[in-house]
Amino acid sequence: MDSLPPKPGAYNPTVKRTKLYNSRQIRTQLNDPAFTKQPKGSNVAKQIRQSISSGGMIANKLNIPDYLAARDFEIKALDSAMVKSRTSGASRVFQSLPRTLRRRTASHNVRRIPKRMRKKALREMGFQIKNGESVMLGTKGVTPSGKPLAKKLGRGRQRWDILRKIKILKYAAKWKIKGKLPGSEYISYSDINLRKRLKLLKKELEKLETRENNENDYTPSIKNKVGSHDNTGLNTFSKVSKIVNVKYAVRQRKFRWLPTHIWHAKRAKMIKRWEWNIPNEPTQRCYRSTSRSSRIKGAVAFDTSYMNTFVINNDITNNEELEKYFKRVTKGKLNLKSLKAGLAWDGYVYDYEDSKDPLGKILVVQAGTKILGRVHPSIFTTVFSQLLNWFRETEGVSIHDCKYSLASIEITGPKALTALQSICFSEKECKSFRNFMNLHKLNDLNTIPNGTVFTFDVQDPRFFTKPSLPSKPNITYDEQLNILVSLKRKPDISDSLLDIERRAMSYNSQLSLTELGQRKAKYPGENIPYKSTDAYISVMVIKSEDKWIFMMPWYWMVPFWHSLMHVPHVNFGGFKQLEQLRLEKGLLGWSDMVFTRDGFIQCEIEREETEKKWRKRPKSKRVEYTKIKVDGRVGELLSPFGLDWRGLQTLRLVVQKLINDGKIDTLTTNRRKFDEKMNLVPQSRNDVEFLVQAIQSAELQLKNKNMHSTLLKYKPITLERSEIEYSSISFNIPQLPPLQVVAIKLSCVNSGNIKANARIFTVPKDNLSIWTEVSSGKVKTLSASNMRVCSMVDPEKYTPQITDLVGLVTSGTFNLTQGKFAGIGYVDTNAVKGQELGFFLVRNVSSTSYSLTKWAKIPLH
Repeated sequence: MDSLPPKPGAYNPTVKRTKLYNSRQIRTQLNDPAFTKQPKGSNVAKQIRQSISSGGMIANKLNIPDYLAARDFEIKALDSAMVKSRTSGASRVFQSLPRTLRRRTASHNVRRIPKRMRKKALREMGFQIKNGESVMLGTKGVTPSGKPLAKKLGRGRQRWDILRKIKILKYAAKWKIKGKLPGSEYISYSDINLRKRLKLLKKELEKLETRENNENDYTPSIKNKVGSHDNTGLNTFSKVSKIVNVKYAVRQRKFRWLPTHIWHAKRAKMIKRWEWNIPNEPTQRCYRSTSRSSRIKGAVAFDTSYMNTFVINNDITNNEELEKYFKRVTKGKLNLKSLKAGLAWDGYVYDYEDSKDPLGKILVVQAGTKILGRVHPSIFTTVFSQLLNWFRETEGVSIHDCKYSLASIEITGPKALTALQSICFSEKECKSFRNFMNLHKLNDLNTIPNGTVFTFDVQDPRFFTKPSLPSKPNITYDEQLNILVSLKRKPDISDSLLDIERRAMSYNSQLSLTELGQRKAKYPGENIPYKSTDAYISVMVIKSEDKWIFMMPWYWMVPFWHSLMHVPHVNFGGFKQLEQLRLEKGLLGWSDMVFTRDGFIQCEIEREETEKKWRKRPKSKRVEYTKIKVDGRVGELLSPFGLDWRGLQTLRLVVQKLINDGKIDTLTTNRRKFDEKMNLVPQSRNDVEFLVQAIQSAELQLKNKNMHSTLLKYKPITLERSEIEYSSISFNIPQLPPLQVVAIKLSCVNSGNIKANARIFTVPKDNLSIWTEVSSGKVKTLSASNMRVCSMVDPEKYTPQITDLVGLVTSGTFNLTQGKFAGIGYVDTNAVKGQELGFFLVRNVSSTSYSLTKWAKIPLH
């Protein structure tokens, strides 16, 4: 069969040059009826004589009327195109807004556009309405002022709406009169007679009279129209207070709302965690902007009111008991002397009954005779219960649960300090406030020492039209340096924020929006003058690691948050953004604390949910992990759905036992060996896979029997250092010693990808040079099954085997600060013994390629 003819451009070198020349040449058409014909003649002289004799018959002379008649359609089309192109390329007003100001409804509702641009938006949205002879400008869907037109409802719909409102009002009025919420104790007064009613009322009076003497019950009176009050539990857990708006009562039965929930619900995706409804991430894409704001320009703020707090009130005589408690739960890393110096302490807290692994992190601040503790909500119940048990018989010590009485904001970035200063206003003379304001324009968070605490009273931010950036203080750099040096000395820390009565007093004169609007109307466009009766709010500012913590009373959170969000270049973030910034700085986030009980439980839950989703997919649409050739075998040995710590524990203990027995290079044995309890004793490398699969099947059987508590009792990993006797190990779940791990941070040497649940392998010293060439691009690709480099012979010997697996990656993503992928993980301590830096190979799940990474230890203090 003859082949197809070759393309013309395949062999002609001048085709490209000819094509370029033709594209730049504008051709003209002279053979047109509108042009005069050239006179016929044998020579030029004869043609000229004929033209003169014919009375102006010049060759190629344009006849304008004929030309216009011939080109009438083309001219009209050109004119129409010019008119249309004037607006076709231009963008609308709402399209030119920055990403943070764009709204979906801005195309048809000018109230979603800044005021200075609304006139232009109305012109763009307008159309001509002919009403007789007059022509007026109208807008589609909105009034000329920009307000959306009211929807026209039918008569039936209006009747149904009115009846629904009547039912809601009756329902709300009934519960409001009784002062109770649905689900609480119910007494029907209509079913009892008058004498029983009087007895019940007398009992209520007796309760009120004896309530003052009961130290475990504190219900301050409400002296404001907005229902703000201090909800603190005295020597007991605080309960969810009475919700003023019954409409949202049912939604908060199991998961409580943050003070800024409604604000966040419009702008972020919410998740339910730890009995709270917290923002997970903004609806707008913000991965890069969050990283830039935290490093280069601006700040990122987080509502962390879900972080639970407690306050210890003690007498001076109980300092020894307090010091004994804190030394016990922090393993001697915290003592009261450092707290008395006026610095906050941030570290790990342990269970005083089982102090092997920490429960989580805690922030401790002492102010006078009061000590503030701030912990993660996942461990608050454990910490607070043990605190009550420790001081149950100690006189002069009371424990306050401030879970619903103290709110907090975490903010990080170069402009974090400036943003906080711009929402804090005070006319009181306070040394702490003066020092705080004198630290203006310190963009580096590391300039101010960690643990610095400022306490002062501020005014209601709603009294000011907008946040005002503080003016540059009239102090020299030497004076500012002296202030920084003095921060490490004992500062004056007020305990007004930690006092119940002082917090309740700040609510007494809290204005409602109606009252605030009435006072604003008297001073349009100006700040509202502060009266002597207006409230002063006690706040606390703490410098902790790479962030500022701004604490205030619970019901003052919304005014401060709204004011902070109006500061230029301040963005908000959610739980994911907190984890992102921690990873970029090489610090452990909450999802990386898998050594804690709650962190391990979270890993197991995520693994089971991922496996359920995988099984729901059809076989043609899911990855078959059992058929992938990786790590010198077929299929993934550890669970591909999540962090399989028990599988890693078994694998590393078997490998270490074989190394100690000198049998790591033995491939097969004639017969298997079992101990007294019929557990397999490893004799060769082939027993590694068999034992790991046996432990995994045993774990699955316990899960199917709903014996998760048994698995939690034998946690597979630990941070505690202890000697393991490998000769006496019995390979069943209850008798396996926990694997000792260490936290590390990873970063790719050059190219590569790191994701969560990736596997970490050791790099043999003999193969480190070849892997360095692979990462630099000198050698193209190295995979588990082949190496696509012709000069390499037997490439399988360079790829790691299953016995080289030493750890797992807990979180990994692209690090914008480094320009490459980075991650955080945990590895066996035997793999990094005596080292602080080194190289590891990382392989993602279901991938056959490996990435060379640098690792460094993360100190846990």
